[in-house]
Amino acid sequence: MDYTKLTPAELANGISQTETAIQRCKHILDDLKGAKTVGLQAVAEATSDLLPKLEQDLEVLKKAYEKRRS
Repeated sequence: MDYTKLTPAELANGISQTETAIQRCKHILDDLKGAKTVGLQAVAEATSDLLPKLEQDLEVLKKAYEKRRS
């Protein structure tokens, strides 16, 4: 996504939503440590795969936000 086209308010909202998603993912992973079923293991793996993307998106959003504010 081209974050440079978003308003500062949209960027701030995106940052907030992304931070929330990261925290939820981390909470899910904490809850699933040592999962015994295949389904829960799949959820843990999918969440682990999602975290780096969310963290990367958050950094890009923050940079775009700071750029738009200055």
